[in-house]
Amino acid sequence: MLAALAAVGMLTACEDIFEDGNMQPDGSKPSVVVNSPSSNQAINVAQGLLVNISAVDKDKVKDLDIVLQSQEEEQNTLISFSTTPDKNVVEFDSVVSVQGVKPGRYNLIITATDYRTNQTVQEVPVIIQAPAN
Repeated sequence: MLAALAAVGMLTACEDIFEDGNMQPDGSKPSVVVNSPSSNQAINVAQGLLVNISAVDKDKVKDLDIVLQSQEEEQNTLISFSTTPDKNVVEFDSVVSVQGVKPGRYNLIITATDYRTNQTVQEVPVIIQAPAN
């Protein structure tokens, strides 16, 4: 077990030596899976927007940005937040309040960036609905 850990540490260190500490994009983009919401899912204002995302990258996910933008208005960014997980595997699972967001069509945009500045963007259209009376 100890030998395996030492081997992993040495191989990781060797990778950095061979790459001369180069942190330029290497073409290996983070993998992002949006488990929720689904495309064109109807979201009730009273219940909130369930956001469940998985992001994986061999160079660690440096930044994870989540934005809700209107498809219908010019001033279209309604919700925006970022996190800096600094992990190879990131699980994000939260309910985002959409109180005060008027009914309409929106895009949930998820951007994952790794330490080599490789970036993956996933866009999921959603429909915000007024609460049922």
